[in-house]
Amino acid sequence: MKKISTRDKILNSAHKLFYERGYNATSIDDILKDAGLNKGSLYHLFKGKKEVLLAVIEERIAYNLEQKYKDLATVENPLQYLKHKLLTTDSFDFKHGCALNNLVQEMSPVDEDIAKALLKVYNELEHYYFLALREESMSDEEKKAIAKMMVATVEGAIMAAKAAQDKAPYIHIIRQLFKLTL
Repeated sequence: MKKISTRDKILNSAHKLFYERGYNATSIDDILKDAGLNKGSLYHLFKGKKEVLLAVIEERIAYNLEQKYKDLATVENPLQYLKHKLLTTDSFDFKHGCALNNLVQEMSPVDEDIAKALLKVYNELEHYYFLALREESMSDEEKKAIAKMMVATVEGAIMAAKAAQDKAPYIHIIRQLFKLTL
């Protein structure tokens, strides 16, 4: 079994805690306790909590989205593939919602560096949805607008499920979205 590096322990714990509690409700001590590490371990690798969050955004959230959607560029019938991905909810956590959206809401108005990092990932997500529309007969400008609308709808659907603490609103909204787009 591969040994997990100290850096990965920190990022794994931070990602989990930022997702479950939010950035502001998570302290460095919380992260270290969850990771089973001491302060020297963190400060040897990161300047502070903000730098940890920036690494979580890039190395966990962006990476997870890339892994989920990377095949959209090459699969046959990418819009059907996206629909299948979005309706396969086994790994979704509707209790806590979307890690990206939660951080956008909490941190974008607070810190410019974090807002830029989150916007970069959000734009990447829109690009994946754009790729899902690649076979549709419309201009790239229309595809970009529809991709943006689809992301907003999916994020809203996740929020509706989080509010209800039930996946039913999400499933209903996603099915309706694809009735409009297919």
